[in-house]
Amino acid sequence: MNEALRQTVFDIWRILTQGGWVMAAIFAAGQLGWFLILERWWHYRKMDGQARAFLVKASRAPKDPSIAIEAERTAKGLFGKVAKAIREASSGGQEAMVMRARETLHEYVPALSKHLGTLAVLAGVAPLLGLAGTVIGIMQTFKVITLYGAGNPSMMAGGIAQALMVTEAGLVVAFPMLICHDHLQKRADAIEDECVAGATLLIRKYAEKGTAA
Repeated sequence: MNEALRQTVFDIWRILTQGGWVMAAIFAAGQLGWFLILERWWHYRKMDGQARAFLVKASRAPKDPSIAIEAERTAKGLFGKVAKAIREASSGGQEAMVMRARETLHEYVPALSKHLGTLAVLAGVAPLLGLAGTVIGIMQTFKVITLYGAGNPSMMAGGIAQALMVTEAGLVVAFPMLICHDHLQKRADAIEDECVAGATLLIRKYAEKGTAA
């Protein structure tokens, strides 16, 4: 196991040194990108509460607001925060509940998109770095041709290999980050939409309960 780990570290180091500073930049962009992906995944896991479950329970008992109101008391995540704010403002009437719900959403919703812009930039920069590495590799190849001529392909292979390897690395890093960015953006939008729908329904249930009382 230790031998395999040492071999892996050696291979990574060889690739980085062969690709030069461009390969190191692509590697750093990839590491930062995956860190942001994992951070966002964990954040969404905490913020994705029971808004969907609340909507399902409320739809099963549309004429009994107390069932829906009890269902939201155990909600967590973003919907839990919104539900708590609505519950605390329920004594002030529907307008007060709407105001508190909007304030809570405005406070926490922007955090859902945090780092997604940086992730998109990293996904866009990686192929451009790969292109820069391609240009550098080709320039080195032409430099070798200028000094030694084109009669020795082995001397030109280094620059060509660097150009191809760096280009491939940029695409390999960018492609999964683009997919993850799209998935995370959709999840952030889904969390926001479900919380808005849940808050709207909860406010209506509290209003119905107050009217019935």
